[in-house]
This record gives sequence, C-alpha cells and structure tokens, in this order.
Amino acid sequence: MANNHFYSHFDKALRAGATAASGGRLQGQAEVKLVDLNDAANQRTANASYELFGPGDVERLAAGAITRRFPAPFASNAEVTKLALVEFSAVDLPWRYTPQLAGAAGLRPWLVLVVGQRSANDIVLRPDGRVTLGLVAQFNHRLGESLKWAHVHEVAGHATVARLLAPSPAGAGNYLDDTEYVACLVPAFTASGDDAWDGTRPVTCALYDWWSFRTGPAGDFRDLARKLHKAALVPKPGGKPFGIAQVSYASRAAPQTTTQLQTAGALRLPRVPGDPPDPADDAPPNDVVQETAALARRIVTPDGRPVVTSPRYDATFGDANGPDDPVDNGWIAQLRNDPRLRGAAGLGAWNAVEWQDRISAAAVLKAGDLAIAAGRIRHVALGVEVSRSLWRRRLPADSPERIAVLMPSLGRLLTTAGRSALDEVAGRTPQLSRALLSSAARRALRPGPARTALSADGRAPFGAVIVAANECPDDRADPAGIRSTGRDPDAAVKQAIVEAARGDMGLADAILQHLGSHPGPGAVAAALRALAAGPGGKPDLEAVKRFLGMRAFPEPDLSVLEWDGWMNEHASHEPCRAIDLEAFAGIVSKAIDPTVARPPAVERVLATLPGIEHIGPVEIEPELDLPLWSFVSERAPDWMLPGAGDLLDGDVVALGTNPVFVESYLVGANHQASAELRWRNVPLVTRWSPLRKFWQRKSSVLDIVPIRQWKAADPLGSAALLPPDHPGDEAVVAFRTTLFRRYPSTVVYLYQQENDWDAPAPDLALDLNKRVDPSFTGTIGRDLTFFGFPVKPQELLDYWVVLEEPPAGYRFYHVPDPLLPGSEVHSADYAHRRFAVPVRVMIGRLLHDPA
Repeated sequence: MANNHFYSHFDKALRAGATAASGGRLQGQAEVKLVDLNDAANQRTANASYELFGPGDVERLAAGAITRRFPAPFASNAEVTKLALVEFSAVDLPWRYTPQLAGAAGLRPWLVLVVGQRSANDIVLRPDGRVTLGLVAQFNHRLGESLKWAHVHEVAGHATVARLLAPSPAGAGNYLDDTEYVACLVPAFTASGDDAWDGTRPVTCALYDWWSFRTGPAGDFRDLARKLHKAALVPKPGGKPFGIAQVSYASRAAPQTTTQLQTAGALRLPRVPGDPPDPADDAPPNDVVQETAALARRIVTPDGRPVVTSPRYDATFGDANGPDDPVDNGWIAQLRNDPRLRGAAGLGAWNAVEWQDRISAAAVLKAGDLAIAAGRIRHVALGVEVSRSLWRRRLPADSPERIAVLMPSLGRLLTTAGRSALDEVAGRTPQLSRALLSSAARRALRPGPARTALSADGRAPFGAVIVAANECPDDRADPAGIRSTGRDPDAAVKQAIVEAARGDMGLADAILQHLGSHPGPGAVAAALRALAAGPGGKPDLEAVKRFLGMRAFPEPDLSVLEWDGWMNEHASHEPCRAIDLEAFAGIVSKAIDPTVARPPAVERVLATLPGIEHIGPVEIEPELDLPLWSFVSERAPDWMLPGAGDLLDGDVVALGTNPVFVESYLVGANHQASAELRWRNVPLVTRWSPLRKFWQRKSSVLDIVPIRQWKAADPLGSAALLPPDHPGDEAVVAFRTTLFRRYPSTVVYLYQQENDWDAPAPDLALDLNKRVDPSFTGTIGRDLTFFGFPVKPQELLDYWVVLEEPPAGYRFYHVPDPLLPGSEVHSADYAHRRFAVPVRVMIGRLLHDPA
C-alpha cells in the first residue's frame, strides 16, 4: 500500500473560501484585482460577493461523470466481502454541492451510494425516475456517518480519483450470498440544505444513477486461495499409489492367471533424480507380450479368406504387406505387444467413434480448402506455361525492343528504394518521359499505320524511338563563349534563347522583346532559367510568365569576359542521365522471367497457401484443430489422471505430461478416423493422420509429426516422434479448488525461486525474466484444474507456483483489516483500513528433493 494515499475530501478555492450557508447554498467573498494591461502599476482591488450552487440546483449528472461502478452492473457472481462503490472523473464532485462548511472532522459529501434489496421497506425504484428509501435503507445509511464514505485516492503514476463507498449493512458485516442488490446514487441533502432523511419515515428523492448486481457464494479470492496447499499423496487403502492405474490381464493359456500391470495416464507424477524407477514404465512379462502380439497376427483360412483379428493400429500408416514381426522396442512393436498401450490406442479409437461427426465436419472443411488450393494451383500453373511459351517466342533479343515490350510492367515493379521502376527511369533524359514509357505510346507507334510506315528509315521501330529518347541533347552555345571571341553578343543571346525555346519562335520573340537590346548577364541567365525544360521536355509556362513579369535582374559581380562559370551555375542545362539500356533490359527481364524454376507469380500464389511448396499435383496433410484431451477428461477421467478423485479440496499437486500415452492415443484415434472418413467418401491423402493435437495449447504446436514419418525403430515417447518446436514432457500443476470456476481470469505462472525459497514481499513487483507462463490448461471433472508449462517436470524443484487475483480495479472490504488498528473518524482512515490489496499466493516445494 506504499503507493496508495487517501485524503478525506477535496475543496476548490471558492468552496474553501465560503464563510456562510443559506438556503442550501454557500456564500462568501473573494478578492478581485483589476490590472490595466497598458499600465501594470495601475491596479484596483475590491471584494466581490458570490454564491455557489447547492444540491437543489442539480438536475442530473453529466455523461462521463461516473467512470466506474463496482460490482459491475448486472454482475451475477459479486463478492459478498467487497463494498459497492462509484468513482468520478472530477476529484471534487462528491463535495462540490455540499451546503455545509467544512468542520474540524472533515466535510460530508452531498451524494450517498445506497445499496439494498428491492422491497417496500428498503428500496423502491419509481416509474417517474426517482427512488423511495424505506426505513431499512435509511437505517443502513445513517447520514450522520456519511463523512466516512467519500475520499480521494492518489496512486503514484496514475490519475487521482474521487470515490464514494456504500457502507456495510448494519449488523451484517458482509452482503448476503446469492442475493440480488440494487445500488442507487442519491443526494444526501434537500434543496434547503437539510438531511435528505432522518430514519423516521420513507423518503422519495432524486436518483442520479443506479444498477443492480447479484452476489455469489460466501467467500472471495483471498478465502479460497488460503485453502490451497501441497497435496499429501497418501496411498489409498490397499496400497494403491496416487497417479497409477492397475490393468488386469487374464491369460488365455491354461492354467489361467491374472497379471496386474501398472500404468499411467495422460498426466503422471514426475520423477526426480534419485527416485526409484516408475513401475508404470516396466515392460510387461514375456508371456503377456506373446499372447497380446498373437491377437494382431494375420490369420487366413485354408481357402484363402482373411479372419478378423485384433486391430493393428499401425497398419493405416505403414506397409500393409510388411512383416508380422516389427522391429523390437519400436513403436509398432509396443502397440502390438503391450496391452496398456493398446488400451490407450483403443481409447483414441473410441474418441474417434464418438466424435465422428465433428471430425468429418472438420475434414470436409479442410477438403474444401484443399479444392480451393488445387484450383489456384491449376490456374497459376496454366498461366506460367502460357507465359513461358510467349516469352520464348515473342520476346526480342534486342535490348531496346525488349524494353518496349516489357515497359507496361515498369509501374508495378518495385525497386529496393520502394519506388517503381517507371519512377526511377522516367525523366532521366528530357525525352524519356512517362508518356513515352506507356502502353498508349506503344499502340501509337505500332507498325502499319501511315505515321510509322512513312517515317524515315530506322525511325519506325519502337526500340529506335527509345534509343533516341535516351540520348542527352547537345550542349547549347554559351553566349559568354561567343562574347569572349569578339562575335556579336546580341546575335549570341538570340541564338541561345531560340535554342532554349525548342523552336517555339513566338515564345523566343516574347523573351527577346522583354530582354531588349544589350541585355546584361543577369537578365540572360534569368531568361535561360525560365526556359529550362520540364518533365515533358517543354519550358514551364508558369516560369516563363514569372520572367516576363520581372523588371530587375541581379547582375553578377563579374566582367562579361568572366561570366562563363557563373552562367554554368545559374543557367545550367537540365540534368540528363541516360540509362544503360542493355543492363536495364536485363534487370527487368530477370524480375518477371517466367522460365525460371519459381517465377514471381508462383511465389505470390504459394504465399497464400500454407503447407504447399510447389505447383505440381497438390497433396497436403492438413491437421484438424481438435484437441482430444477433453474427451478423455469427460469420458475416462481415470485415464487422464489416475486417482484424480482422491484429491481433497485445496490440494495442489505437481505432475508431468506422458508422451507415451499421448502418442498411443493419437495413433488409435487416427486409425479409426481414417477408416470413418473413407467410409464417408472424404478425399484422403494416403496414410493421412489428421489428428495430431492432444493438448489445447495457446500456440499452434502439435503433439506429433505425421505418423507416416515415424520409423519402425523409433519408440513411443522418443524425440523423433515430436515436432521440432515441441518441448517434450512438460511440467503440469493441478489444483482441486473452486477458485478457478469462481475466478476464471486468475493469473497462474511459475516463478524461479532464489535465496532458499525466501518468498518475495506481497507488494513487491516480481522479475518478469524469472516468470514462466502456462502453455496449455484444462479441467478434470468440475473442480480439478491443471496448467501445463514449457519446462521439464523435474525443474519444478526450482519454481514457485504463483496465483494472482484477477485485476478488477481497486476494491474495499466490508470489515476493516485487524492488522491496521486505529480510529475511523476521517474517510481517509476508513478507506485505508478497508483497502483490498490484490492477493498473490506463492506455493513452493511441490516436488521433494531426494538430496
């Protein structure tokens, strides 16, 4: 609470300066100073009387005046231990219209938050928008104590807020559980400044805001979190350990015997270094192996008819004509020889049978996506083949002609600078314009029409036009050079102006007339600047117009014979940077060449089709987003966690995932799902394993690679069967509590312990670098919730398990904190003792350390 500060009230200057109260309004005098803006020494000071609005002047609250209501309107599971409250955007609002002067004990608010039940004796919401408060409501909200119910809350780094609390029901302490309440914001004073009620008769008053909420069961997050503790995993009567299930195998050979095999479910107790081997990992006896394997061997009658035997779960994904004796200790041998793993695969098959409609619907949707992808692939493949044929037959070898053919694409080719290729080359020379590099120019200069048929030899091919446009113009004659040789200066100026006008004699005459006879160097330079060619190769008429309006020209501080360098600086030719046509044609050709292995069009289309890498026949193996853990949890919870029902309320237990069970389960589920989908005529890729997700992770991580990629020698649980980004076996923490059902947004994570399990202070911020968030979560039954983390189960030796109360704004308890003794005369004290610090629970040493 170090960053939280409470104040009893907030007064603005005029309220604080009031000296009297009359008719429900405060009155006072304020000193007013008038200053002459033109003469600061000329000032006049006088006292001005004022009167402030009171509660009788308020018709309603403006929109946005209330920023928060707690419990939230229409909440159905509100905490019985927390007070109802409202927060305001203006820090002075609860006291702004109070018709009384502040006393030694503080200032009463002019608003009261009344909370009660709907009844004639408590609260009655009237159809005219007002509210009637019965004697019960008045008894629970004695206005003489309203001083304590409003305060200002200042939090370092956050906005300061004004808050109004509703007091606890008299004699009850907390709200009643599973009860509907209504909260009403009403004035505490009448228009004349008297108390709005005195507890002797029902009172009808204005209603500025209201909402209703319903409480949940007794207790809150703090109460439920206090019950959590490390589970004492005591074996049940008969010696059956927690987390281990018994599988009874009855032999078929005489004399018949029963073998008890211990097995684990999808979740199991972790083993730490020094622990004895887990009996669930022991191989079954040899006689059990032989009898179990015999059940899946092929049997053919003497006349060649096959006999139905026990399922061979691997057959869907391997060689149907493969050997009857698989590789020892490989996954196929395990699924044929171990009855426990066959049981897990059978559970997966049962899952696929029960979810056949759901699986089929998801598969049909994927098949539809596959058809769409195949259509796109066929279209792009056809387009690529056609473009390759046209490229080879129609693209000229000559670079200028090649540019002429490809130039319509220049506007769509981006350079590394982010501009188009057309932007990079247009305007490099006076004639190389955007109009010339367009399909319209290509059509205008196509062979055939008179404009090209009657052109001079060598001028008709469009490539020749591009070559000519790419040439820089010859240097114009420099008048300075002509003057320096003793020639006629006026004739030299005229020649320069005519050349700069590009043959437009009318424009040249207008410029020469404005220059007059014997123009100076500054005037000639200004004229040549005005005639500089623009992007279209023509002078800018606006620049010419500005020149014709000029009457004075700045002259250089040079003699006429020395101004050639000055002219090159101030009247230089327009820039001209011819392009290398051969290199440019090669760059453009390479960018759109359809004859390469992966043309740009193919790259763009494949980028929209995840999982497809080429434009050949489409065969992909999409996975269905159907996590299967929920079926086990609902239909066979003992296979999820054997002994889960033995955990008591408040138990917390450390567990780990069991990849061997998960992989066996997924093999059986895919075996059955493939058969069902083929029966429904859903198009399948050979040896497809569509169900590859068991846990419901936040990310897209799957639990197995496609089963057709499994090698016969790879055992179940090995890294070879897992995707590259899969963490393997993961730590899991399970809780037997109603806390997560009541507070589903509870934050759960692991936090690395240090200093020999010295827990950080509750109000101390934790280091985010030591925090590990869960990767998946789930439930078993109604009240058993588990969280999986991307660390090895054995690493729980070094982590706290942390639970943090869901953030829901600042709240206050009905009952004051006994650890904060003191009086509650001021509202700041009242709020301080009831302030609900967010709860953080840290549970450590969930795993025993054998060392």
